[in-house]
Amino acid sequence: MKKRSQRISVLLLQIDYRGPDVDYLGKRVVDHGRKLPFLNKSLYQIGKDLRPSIDRFIARNSLIPNTALVDTRYFPWIRMLERNWETIRDEALRIRAEDIPSLGEISREHGRIAGDRRWKSFFFEGYGYRREENRQRAPKTTALLDRIPGLVTASFSVLEAGCHIPRHVGMTKGTLVYHLGLSIPRNREACHINIETEAGLHVHSWSDGGSLLFDDTYNHEVWNDTDEDRYILLVQMQRPCRKAARRLLRFFLFCVRHSRFVQEIKKRLDRMPTGNDAAPAPGTPASVTPASGA
Repeated sequence: MKKRSQRISVLLLQIDYRGPDVDYLGKRVVDHGRKLPFLNKSLYQIGKDLRPSIDRFIARNSLIPNTALVDTRYFPWIRMLERNWETIRDEALRIRAEDIPSLGEISREHGRIAGDRRWKSFFFEGYGYRREENRQRAPKTTALLDRIPGLVTASFSVLEAGCHIPRHVGMTKGTLVYHLGLSIPRNREACHINIETEAGLHVHSWSDGGSLLFDDTYNHEVWNDTDEDRYILLVQMQRPCRKAARRLLRFFLFCVRHSRFVQEIKKRLDRMPTGNDAAPAPGTPASVTPASGA
């Protein structure tokens, strides 16, 4: 165990010296013509650079199969949400889609995948930041979410009629994405997510009260080619791993939490009106995960 922890430390701290000198805080840093790639980079950028190595380590130490689609039976709390899906749906539908900000409004950093402003997110929490005003607007859902171990983010995710989310991947293999169908268009076949699994393309059309659990580091794309809005509960949680990988994942998520990426989103959200400022008023989401999950 001690040797494994040492390997993690090396993984996080080692620097690959290549290339020319670099500027750092206005000065030249010289190391015999070799580059110090982690200098002058944010925590988020460093995390992105390390992500392939971190993902491989997490995959080797995962306590569940490393597949695109994950069996929901590994997580007993999913049955709890399924039994209460109508209660969750009722709270979600009381928050009108037009009163929920689009992901593009609150996270410009999501770039092209948040370009369609008909994708909206009402967040309860993310990376340890809670939006108490949103939690108060859906107290029964909040009580259920508080019983989920290893929760990273949780939201009502709304795709308005005609919305399309381009093909993309999530941030890390260390988290899994769960969807609970709440209010699904009658033409289900025209409202779906395509996931490029190791076995080929998987097309999933949501259903009321139905579950989907997947690893969002596999390419996926989302459509709502109907004239109705789609509501789901979207949860990201930590992948169950052996101890060393679990520590590494927590450190990685800590870096994301304190990165400029998340902090800028948090500031933007804090400037938005809360649900108590007007009736109804825009819901104020919590910090958003750099991955989507749709």
